[in-house]
Amino acid sequence: MNKTIVNYSGIMTSLKNVLIALAILTSVLTTTAAHSAWFEGLIPKGETYTVREIDRDLAFVIDGFIYDARKSCFLAVGDRVIFFEGRHGIDYRATVYDLDSRERCELLLRKRL
Repeated sequence: MNKTIVNYSGIMTSLKNVLIALAILTSVLTTTAAHSAWFEGLIPKGETYTVREIDRDLAFVIDGFIYDARKSCFLAVGDRVIFFEGRHGIDYRATVYDLDSRERCELLLRKRL
């Protein structure tokens, strides 16, 4: 008789742990979704540029200007980017955000084509 009670309490403890883990997971996923939606709202609309050419992930032509990567960047031809820091074709240093792969890339302006 005592074994049945011990097993029942063990099952209840396991069930309680599973419910706590599910509650924490739901909380984390909800927070991540909220942050993602908030971040998407920060992206400027209508200010996108297109990567026209690439050279070994180190140099990129973005709408008529050549940029060198400060570190290796994984942009592809046709990717849409926005300028987070710096202005397109004006500022020497710029940070772009790739809307397709959702990654940042730090660039240096080389020259106009």
